[in-house]
Amino acid sequence: MIDSQGKVFGRLNIIDLSLLIILAAMATGLLWAFLGQSPLQQKIKARGEAQVMVAIRGARFKDPEIFKRGEKVFLTIRNQRYEPVEVVEIVMRPREIVFLGANDKPVVVTDPTTPEVRDIDMIFAHSAEETDEGIVMGGHQLKVGNTVELDAFGYRFNGSIMKVDFKAQ
Repeated sequence: MIDSQGKVFGRLNIIDLSLLIILAAMATGLLWAFLGQSPLQQKIKARGEAQVMVAIRGARFKDPEIFKRGEKVFLTIRNQRYEPVEVVEIVMRPREIVFLGANDKPVVVTDPTTPEVRDIDMIFAHSAEETDEGIVMGGHQLKVGNTVELDAFGYRFNGSIMKVDFKAQ
């Protein structure tokens, strides 16, 4: 098969043959992707608006006025910054603790030791797409449990996605 001069079947150099195989594979891959057969392309079922609830637990701050409804907040999803999204709703609750009461029933009270610590549920809205994999916003899949960073003028907090609602247009 390979002779003493390094030629395959006495005609083609082994290096030239390997180069031809690599070029043929590259051309086939490019043609495959160009024709829309790439597995990286996601088929879009619908376009619309996604409302995403992010839970921020144990946020420490003195002034709750830094959070404003309608403001633009930058998102960082998987260490990649995304364009600003609009805050639709903010729900703040004081940190609560649970202990057993005298009759062995759980009692929930506000934690008096840390009045500046609050739990925040923030809902933001932005255009998104529905695919077979789920809801995609700017190339990022939005799934419950994903960690996101919210960055605005007066704050930067890490939170976790609790809920994703999608309304097709």
